[in-house]
Amino acid sequence: MNDLSLSKRTQAERTRLRKEQVIREAIRFFGQHGFRGARLADIAKASGVTVPGLLHHYPSKVQLLMDVLAERDRIDRERFNPSGSGGEGGLPASLQALVEYNQNVPGLVQLFTVLVAESLDKEHPGHEFFKQRYQNIRGQILAGLREAQGRGEIRSDIPAEDLAILLYAMMDGLQVQWLYEPEQINMAHSFAQFLMLLQAS
Repeated sequence: MNDLSLSKRTQAERTRLRKEQVIREAIRFFGQHGFRGARLADIAKASGVTVPGLLHHYPSKVQLLMDVLAERDRIDRERFNPSGSGGEGGLPASLQALVEYNQNVPGLVQLFTVLVAESLDKEHPGHEFFKQRYQNIRGQILAGLREAQGRGEIRSDIPAEDLAILLYAMMDGLQVQWLYEPEQINMAHSFAQFLMLLQAS
């Protein structure tokens, strides 16, 4: 490898690490202050770059937010199979694993919770993202719920479509309570208790 190739590779690696640092700090600031309250100047300073340097990688605050949301979803996809197929314990075990993981990343949970509430405003840049996200996730777990009902693992007296809504209402509601009282609320334990209510008798 010649010096020019090495230089390009080194530069590409530095750029990747810098962008990862910006995303990490953006997750923290968006989580603490919301999209509107977070300032690019503060994110840039915490990331060790100038504002023009940040804007070189992310041309706007909206683009930075979209990349942050995409990164959070990427992290979830690595740890969660929404269909529940192919894994030991099926859908309930997959959901439980996600809740257990979330309990270890309060910054990501706060980011999600703050932005979901803030993006209820139709003018918010994340409004359509979150609306479609809920629709997509509910659709993805329907197959897993129906399969579990067919195997007699989950109660079938409640339609799978309703169970999908209830599951995510429980998960999001637990997150809010846990963020307020992390010492008092054990999300993983409470969610496991809820899953027991869904088991077929």
